Amino acid sequence: MKVAIIGGKLQGTEAVYLASACGFESILIDSNPNVPAAGLADRFVCGDITASDEAVIAAMMEADFVLPANENDRVLEAVCRICEEKGLPLAFDKAAYEITKSKKKSDRLFLENGIPAPRYYPDGKAPYIMKPSGESGSAGVTYARSKEEVETFLAKCTNPENWIVQEYLEGPSYSIEVIGIPGNYRTYAVTQIHMDQFYDCCKVTCPCPITKEQEAKFSILGKKLAQLVKLHGIMDVEVIDDGEDFKVLEIDARIPSQTPIAVLYASGINELSELADIIVKGEFMTPQCDLGRFSVYEHYRREKDAVVQEGEHMMSDAGPLEKRIDFCGSKVSLLDEKENGDFCGIFVNWADSKEKLEAQREQILRNLKTLP
Repeated sequence: MKVAIIGGKLQGTEAVYLASACGFESILIDSNPNVPAAGLADRFVCGDITASDEAVIAAMMEADFVLPANENDRVLEAVCRICEEKGLPLAFDKAAYEITKSKKKSDRLFLENGIPAPRYYPDGKAPYIMKPSGESGSAGVTYARSKEEVETFLAKCTNPENWIVQEYLEGPSYSIEVIGIPGNYRTYAVTQIHMDQFYDCCKVTCPCPITKEQEAKFSILGKKLAQLVKLHGIMDVEVIDDGEDFKVLEIDARIPSQTPIAVLYASGINELSELADIIVKGEFMTPQCDLGRFSVYEHYRREKDAVVQEGEHMMSDAGPLEKRIDFCGSKVSLLDEKENGDFCGIFVNWADSKEKLEAQREQILRNLKTLP
């Protein structure tokens, strides 16, 4: 099977990697020749889809389905238009995405349907988290220690109506993917989201330290949210466990980055293959499974002889990545390595037990720190 992936940053990197893992041929399309996924795809087509580039359209028409892997409104509009004009199978639900890309719209959905979520300012207790309504993940997130700091921020802000202010909840964050069409949804292994100091995901682990009851409840919640947005495709749901309940932080109806690869090596399920079944064949073709392994996906950067772990923002300026096997002991590494030996990269590992995985991680970090 052949997939045309539109966008080569972190979402595109995830999609290209998953395509290779399940034996699909990937055609990556991006207007920037130096995006991270450009070094991993089977074929790279550099062109501007918003300008209806003929080479781009020809490449899309070769594919069995088209997968947008970006959050650029102009690009997404162009992808949807071309797929409709050419009758191409599209692994993207524009209507669901329009709801989930707006925190105001999605939060309204939670409120109207009794979905647990952090309370809006001025309700709840300080501290608070402020975030732009139209961004996903950690983009633009600002921490406020008091109501006075919130008021000062909003007073100085040029567009306060576009900001969400909610109570800051303490506790571990978890994510789950949902794939399917109304009446036929599947959820996958729950992943834990580990944040750096900027509230940006620096590591994903799977499985998670939650009970079977919590896992089942999370699955039901994910399917309910998918049903509410009438999802045709894939979405992820992120929650925080504040000790009382799982509170929904955000939902995103597009292919995520980081979590699907962790799910792949923990459970054995490739979410891109599952998505292709739904989009191309209209139903799931294989039973779900769980290999029972422990996996981790994380970012490391070496600069001036220091090795640090940071969130995905460190990969935003990465050039074409190279896939390396057993680099410093890591099972898989996706690296942008400089001539002087500095690098930024994604490190993926798995083992049969949590203890073995942690021992692997500790050895890899020691190896990275002693590189010449």
